[in-house]
Amino acid sequence: MEKRPEVSVIVPVYQVESYLERAVESLLAQTLEELEIILVDDGSTDQSPQICDEYARRFPEKVRVLHQENQGLGLARNAGLDLARGEYVAFVDSDDTVEPDMYRAMAEKARAGDYDMVFCDVRILYVDEGRESISQTYPEESIDLGDYLVRGNNITYSVNKLYRRSLWEGLRYEKMLFEDIALIPALVTRTARVGYVREPFYNYYRRSGTLSTSQVGAMGDVVTAFRLFLTRCGERYREEAVYCAAKQLCWNMTQSRTVFLPDFIGLLRDFRKDFALNPYLAKDPQAGKILDYLDRPVIPRRLVCAHCGRPLPEEWQQAVERDFPQGEVVELTEANLPEDLPPAVARAIKVGRWDFVEEYLALGEVYEKGGIALAPECRTQLGLNRLRLGQVFFGFEDGEALTAGCFGAVAGHYVLEALLDTYREENLYNAALLPLKERLRDFLLLRMGLQANGKKQLLRGEVQVYPPDVLAFDMRNGENCCKYQPCPAPEGFEVVRASLLERWSKERMENWNLYKRERDRKGGGAPPAAAPAEAVTRGQLEEELRRLAETYESSTSWKVTRPLRAVAKLWKR
Repeated sequence: MEKRPEVSVIVPVYQVESYLERAVESLLAQTLEELEIILVDDGSTDQSPQICDEYARRFPEKVRVLHQENQGLGLARNAGLDLARGEYVAFVDSDDTVEPDMYRAMAEKARAGDYDMVFCDVRILYVDEGRESISQTYPEESIDLGDYLVRGNNITYSVNKLYRRSLWEGLRYEKMLFEDIALIPALVTRTARVGYVREPFYNYYRRSGTLSTSQVGAMGDVVTAFRLFLTRCGERYREEAVYCAAKQLCWNMTQSRTVFLPDFIGLLRDFRKDFALNPYLAKDPQAGKILDYLDRPVIPRRLVCAHCGRPLPEEWQQAVERDFPQGEVVELTEANLPEDLPPAVARAIKVGRWDFVEEYLALGEVYEKGGIALAPECRTQLGLNRLRLGQVFFGFEDGEALTAGCFGAVAGHYVLEALLDTYREENLYNAALLPLKERLRDFLLLRMGLQANGKKQLLRGEVQVYPPDVLAFDMRNGENCCKYQPCPAPEGFEVVRASLLERWSKERMENWNLYKRERDRKGGGAPPAAAPAEAVTRGQLEEELRRLAETYESSTSWKVTRPLRAVAKLWKR
């Protein structure tokens, strides 16, 4: 009769041909004999499947392989759990390694204390920086579970733990990013007793450019993960679990994933009672900062697009799916027009001025339920999510005109209400069926004190107006959140209004000349006799300034605008 392994180690595998052998070799080197290695190939298209099969051929008594279509890390782990035969299970990421005694020591600890779960420490290797650190799981030899949730580390990691396989009955990972956060803390709070081996057995290789260190729309799953964490955690340790989540939320909201701050605020509000009344949070001024966000206004994550008499562009949908995969998309078409239309809008329908109708519909929908109006010609960027932190925002299209292609507001905002009222009045805008941006600009000029200068402004402390590079055109400066694309552009190029490009180039020239004058003015002075050890020397400063100057003059933006600067000089002559 075949002897069952004591520990089953599950390794999800996806596009890791450069690291997979190192990971598997570290598992084959384990001093625990009764160990099985389950490699779950999650639809890899590199050499990873062949590497898996080769190990299964060479070590049939140790290595088992499952090939499946790509489903993500969580579901790959689930598939491994379904195959596991050991009394205990563990997980290893395929680009990490483990120390030889890891599973022998942890299994011995589990048997000796009859623990359902055993933890170890984690060695973090910062590959790009060439350094490492030890993340200690708990400051004491024996773990008090409530105190661990308050003071411990590595709580959300799947990989530094050994689990009794029976713990996983009825539990599986979600198909999402941050599946660890969504499940592991809740599993910990429902475990009666846990053990701890104070050794950094797990080697976590941290690299830049990986999905976990990137800022992409799918990273918004982190908010859903914390929501599941708080929903699933056991009642016995709920206050400790809420505080544990609060500490991690504080780091995510203020340092790591600030682009999703509006979504984190929504999470805080949904669990307001838990956070506001948490006794641990009341004593921690650092983590307690998240309570300051509870009453910050947030525009709903709704993207409203009116497209009458024309389909929604595929590029629009692709951009939204990329940057707002968790967002609600509201499409308004001629098929669902409201009955009580203003006369001007009804007349626009009769004469085929659907652009006028679309702007009215989008304005009305945002006023009623809140959200971001996004015209079919506009393309989102992930940074647009940050703009939801506030009550209402608009943007310039150039130095004077505003754009109606992208704007946002909380439900019922009085500025949008006032703009909607103008559609039922007798005025020039309705008589000539003028675009929304005309009435919007005049309203903000006359009623809110807007300055038509194309610069960022905050009107009456709540109406935010952004410059053209934020909500109209991408100037390749990292500021764009939504760009207007009235026509296709060749790959590598951007559609930009000529007047805006000329102005932008002039501003850069003025800044550059100002820098050179300041540099020349300071260049004649004698260097200080002695600089503090931390200070930057004049030579270092000059070298950095020289490098920046060379970078700017060789940049794409400088080269692209060179013909425009030449034309501008000819016009002036």
